[in-house]
Amino acid sequence: MTYSFRLTRTSDAHSPAHLYRGEVDGQYEVFLILDERSDSICPADSNGVPIPALRMSLSGGSLSGSSQKRDTVRGFPLLAAHLAAEWQRRGQPPQEVRKYFG
Repeated sequence: MTYSFRLTRTSDAHSPAHLYRGEVDGQYEVFLILDERSDSICPADSNGVPIPALRMSLSGGSLSGSSQKRDTVRGFPLLAAHLAAEWQRRGQPPQEVRKYFG
């Protein structure tokens, strides 16, 4: 079984919070916010409004939030972990992150 996703930054590179649009397996769309000021990544709606049910720390990778709402964004831990890893590797918010698992 294969799995792929692409996260593309849709917001200005100079703001502290960056909205990403994710396409997962070509089947559904998700939105994430990478917020450098709060050192976190969280799910969002298509307008960039954060959904605070789940959050991942950028620096430590720890996941927090209500377990009853963890499927707010399917695959959030995996998507957020790869986005955080690219942010750490580049030292800045990436324009795009693509991953393929086969």
